[in-house]
Amino acid sequence: MITLKDVARALGVAPSKVWLALADHPHVHERTKARVRAAAAEMGYVGHLPARVMRGGRSALIGLTIPDVRNDFYSTAAQAISEACARDGYQVVLCLTGDAPDRERDQLRGLVAARCAGVIVVGTGRMHRETVALLDQVPHVQLIRRARGLHAPWFGIDDAASTRLAVEHLVALGHRDLGYVGGDLELSTGAERFRGFREAMAAAGLASTARWCEHGSGDEASGRVATHRVLGGARRPTALVLAGSRLTAGALAAIRELEIGVPRELSVVGFNDAGALGWWGSGVTSVGLPVGDIALACASGLLAALRASSPGAPAGETQAGAQVAATFAPYLVERGSTAAPESRKRARAA
Repeated sequence: MITLKDVARALGVAPSKVWLALADHPHVHERTKARVRAAAAEMGYVGHLPARVMRGGRSALIGLTIPDVRNDFYSTAAQAISEACARDGYQVVLCLTGDAPDRERDQLRGLVAARCAGVIVVGTGRMHRETVALLDQVPHVQLIRRARGLHAPWFGIDDAASTRLAVEHLVALGHRDLGYVGGDLELSTGAERFRGFREAMAAAGLASTARWCEHGSGDEASGRVATHRVLGGARRPTALVLAGSRLTAGALAAIRELEIGVPRELSVVGFNDAGALGWWGSGVTSVGLPVGDIALACASGLLAALRASSPGAPAGETQAGAQVAATFAPYLVERGSTAAPESRKRARAA
């Protein structure tokens, strides 16, 4: 790697002068600073981050821990967060946990060791105490999930409302036998979405049939298996509510494997209105999420906290920015995967 001494040797000056020029020291002439910076850029010199941090500087790194980049929600959110942080001079480091608490802890160890400026965390359902202790050492906010033991600001959707929307839509079409495929109940998202489903069913005077309600890890494979269980019996529901982005992909694969006609035999409401849902069959009715707005609010909340805690911040400015949190409303996108059940169609015809 190109070192500070290499730059000094190329310019024929002392290493101390190069260091002072790159540090924008007021005693170094502006022409010298420009010359040193140009040479450093041309040679590909990169400052030593740990040394800068030890001298009292702040890392420009922000950690983003997510379970899976293949999930449309998280990949879209990561893009928006990265762009927002870049505008403030920060670089986002993506850490994939796979929803494994051990891996989550190890990723946080690395971020704290690198003296990252802050962390945006999508917590696992069984977060280690050490992980909580590590997060206590750095400004952080929570994205989409509320982790047990963390009291940091949270930015996400009204999860219970998302499944209520799906149930209300299906009930209005005349469905009475509804199935449900959701995520891990250890996660706030999984628990809240299932609560919304049960509350909407109760409000409509319907019972949540246990054999038609399945929960999994939230990935595509678990969605496929869970859907086979719900729809594989002698009697099956006329409609299915899906409560996760990758669960939806797995469920749609299972429906095709079972050769069930949608919406003639089964109405389906998916989750997170990813582009591909508009291409499946005549399009999948789905619960839409304002992903970009959530991600921007989350990044802005963390950046406000970092600005408030930086040296030279206005005297009246505190950590108030870090206390801001936001809950966003989901919405329903109607397409061809939902229709009145066959029994109701026949009754109307009679």
